[in-house]
Amino acid sequence: MKKKKGFTLIELLVVIAIIALLLSIIAPALRIVKMKAYSSVCLTNTKNLSLAWYMYKEANDDRIMSALMGGRESDGTWVGWIERPYAVDPGDRGIRTSTPPVTDEDEIRGIERGRLHEYLQSPQAYHCPGDRVRKSKYDGTPIFVSYSLASCLYGHTDPAQTIYNRQIRRFSRITSPALRYTFVESAEERNWNENGRFRMAAPEATNRIDWGWWGPIAINHGDSSVLGFTDGHSEVRRWKDSFTRERVVKLSRMGVDLYDMEYPPLDQTADIEYMARGWAYRHL
Repeated sequence: MKKKKGFTLIELLVVIAIIALLLSIIAPALRIVKMKAYSSVCLTNTKNLSLAWYMYKEANDDRIMSALMGGRESDGTWVGWIERPYAVDPGDRGIRTSTPPVTDEDEIRGIERGRLHEYLQSPQAYHCPGDRVRKSKYDGTPIFVSYSLASCLYGHTDPAQTIYNRQIRRFSRITSPALRYTFVESAEERNWNENGRFRMAAPEATNRIDWGWWGPIAINHGDSSVLGFTDGHSEVRRWKDSFTRERVVKLSRMGVDLYDMEYPPLDQTADIEYMARGWAYRHL
């Protein structure tokens, strides 16, 4: 009776080595495919958000909604694109509270109470699938809303503020809408995106002639982020400066509570110049 032949140890090791080699070749390709898929969804999200933002002005006599979370005009009219996360009990969640935690459902209720929801009734459009690891530094829960609206777009609703009468509140005041961005991916690590606004260290806020970073922009797509624009389209921006890319990680490690203005080195200004060109306020 013949003995059944099996694999020798060397043969098994060779097979394992071949499998490991194939995985090492395939894994990077799969990561690239996954990253491109996330970028594709994020492009669709920001396009839909920007189109909904655009539709609002069509129905409101050229007026734009406010970038301020929960923004209200002097007569009490709600104009904020999004509201604070809201729980049935006990109500509003604080930006720095640890209990009770802010849930996705709380954030979605905040979405549903905002003005943008009237034109885009899909909460998933507010979340980038590449925004997978960001959690609140206070309650440890994932942050659902991935985007913030540029604060130059009616980010101040209090008439007592000096900037109130100098900001853009009507769409027709925006020059070259295809160049001016609306929605930006946020790297905010408090309980949700601070006031719903993305802020830059722009001249109208700092009284300086140079531009700097302020709010933390997220880089969820390799070395790139996705931005929506005031004409309703969206784009992928590949960041050229290491200062831009490294700032996100630095701020997260520092665990900052309030984000300070930061100015890039003189040899790394390509990204800040790009953001300055797209900032609608200074073109008023």
